[in-house]
Amino acid sequence: MGPLRHRAARRQHRGRDDRGARRIGRTCRRRSPVTRPATADHRTPLVPGVLDEHQPAQGSAAGWPLVLYFHHVHPDVRHYTALTPTSFAAGLEAVLARFTPLDPRSFGREAVPRPEEPSVLITFDDGYRDNHDIARAILRDVGVRAVFFACTGLLGQRSAHAREDYMSLTECDALVDDGHVVAAHTRTHPHLDRIDPGRVQDEALGSIEDIARRYGPAAARLFAYPYGGIPERIDLPDGTLAFGSVRSPATPWTDHPQSIRRTYLPSGHQLLWPDLIDRWHRDWKLDDGAEGSR
Repeated sequence: MGPLRHRAARRQHRGRDDRGARRIGRTCRRRSPVTRPATADHRTPLVPGVLDEHQPAQGSAAGWPLVLYFHHVHPDVRHYTALTPTSFAAGLEAVLARFTPLDPRSFGREAVPRPEEPSVLITFDDGYRDNHDIARAILRDVGVRAVFFACTGLLGQRSAHAREDYMSLTECDALVDDGHVVAAHTRTHPHLDRIDPGRVQDEALGSIEDIARRYGPAAARLFAYPYGGIPERIDLPDGTLAFGSVRSPATPWTDHPQSIRRTYLPSGHQLLWPDLIDRWHRDWKLDDGAEGSR
């Protein structure tokens, strides 16, 4: 689906340590009937059972790209950012009715991308095999290009368990051939905010160097923190755009280019998605002085 079709549609409307996933998405793994919760503010849809700091309702800073993150597109994985193939396709359709998809390859050509209309960047974390085997075809069908933040030291590891089954370098290459970007997500997926500074640098810079050697400097410009945990001290290369999670505040990318907020479509709560997307769209249009950061 090309940009013109997206605009027309808008007009008509990861991690071995799963403790974080259990805390963030405890209810998302339940397959009981979904109900729409009551909220104190109709503009702020709340996911039941999720801590305030992990709620997805806050989107981007006004005028800046909405960034969504996923881990799996798989029929059997239970995780707060894992969707079935059908749900993933439906979620993309709903988001693309209100937001234009960004091509992440342009990030290597611009200082900081600032779209003129509500826009979304689709990202995946960790480098799981189902990203290639399942999500790839769905993204192709809707004409969306994404960033796949891969743990470069885990690529090629195979397992019968989807949460431990990673893409090979050849499969990453196939994504790049499709127009996607494969970028750095450390080498082994540690909590960067819980390890010593020396290892932080080895993990982060090592993965960035791995990506640069295979895919060039533009892809190496993008980085994502495992678990959204940003360490107090980290020296990323100048010009790096580094992405957090819902733990990061929504600020202009020019103000905090190495702690960019991402949010998510909560698994198991599809009835909340329209309200979330409406909220994200309003966030983009609320210009409360963001113009000065252009």
